[in-house]
Amino acid sequence: MNNAFDLDVWVNEARHTPFRFTVAGLVFEMPAAGELDKSVLSTVNIESPSARDIETLLRAGLGDQWAKFDAIPVPLAALGELFRQWQKHEGVPLGEGSASADS
Repeated sequence: MNNAFDLDVWVNEARHTPFRFTVAGLVFEMPAAGELDKSVLSTVNIESPSARDIETLLRAGLGDQWAKFDAIPVPLAALGELFRQWQKHEGVPLGEGSASADS
């Protein structure tokens, strides 16, 4: 009997619905924030993200859509709100999941 935790099964069962948003009449779609690859953690501070960290996370989430999104003029405050709404869609802000230390 194999009692090993199967991370592949957990990943497949934990999938969340994509986050969709519109800007300039275009619809964009990103995976739930928690579905980004762990490699993004090496380049951002998820506990207190800077504007550059938010851009990095949005770029990772948008993937191939980034160039189209990046060509649209968007105020910095709107990017912050987009990031908050993406986190809200996930249900738990990045850095506040069950694996984080209690605050």
